Amino acid sequence: MEKYVAKFLSELRDRGAMEAMFDILPDIYFYIKDRNCRWVLCNQACLRLLNYRNQEEIYGATERDFFPPKIAEMIYLDDRDVIDNNRRIINRTELIVDETGHLIWVSTNKLPLAARDGSIAGLMGTTRVLTRSDELPDEFQQFREVIDHIQANVSEKIDIKALARISCLSDSQFRKRFRMQFRLSPQEFILRTRLQAASKMLISTDKPIVTVALSSGFSDQSYFTKQFSKFFEQSPRRYRATWGQK
Repeated sequence: MEKYVAKFLSELRDRGAMEAMFDILPDIYFYIKDRNCRWVLCNQACLRLLNYRNQEEIYGATERDFFPPKIAEMIYLDDRDVIDNNRRIINRTELIVDETGHLIWVSTNKLPLAARDGSIAGLMGTTRVLTRSDELPDEFQQFREVIDHIQANVSEKIDIKALARISCLSDSQFRKRFRMQFRLSPQEFILRTRLQAASKMLISTDKPIVTVALSSGFSDQSYFTKQFSKFFEQSPRRYRATWGQK
């Protein structure tokens, strides 16, 4: 492992800037991946996010080792775009799972890493947790009130047309712009917000699962269990057993 990392780093044209970034970003998750989207290095904050202690533990890992399938697939597609097309991702807002099993919204940046011969050797990225809607990047601020409304009314029926009116857009314009920014339809965003609320409740309370389902805006326990298990690849009961003591 050490020889591979040393060889990988020695081939990078941007190594000096990369190492400086480690030192100046103590509160931001910073990571490096190789051309195959495998983790090579990350800072201590990132290790904590992934529930690891040592760099060796993350070497060679992929997103599926850390995140639910749908989240892992979105991250992988972004990584491939950066590496294969030499593109940059700046202030991408997305959903991941933190070290306690909670779904969290983050702002992500990814830059291609060039080797000495000019080819793309991998990528480096940063991730910052967005704890409040007013921390969203500027291009997302038009949806700040919409997000606040969804989060405040997660247990209630949420009408997409009402969300469009809040954002001062027509229904079709709202759906199109929302998907363009979040890469999710409004309905998918609402579902993930409800899953987020449910995951927190499962971990932090001992409320019955049916109560968690209804309090998170799901019509019944059966539908909740189906959606939750599909996203997390764990039943709500198993999820609580896995994360509840962390």
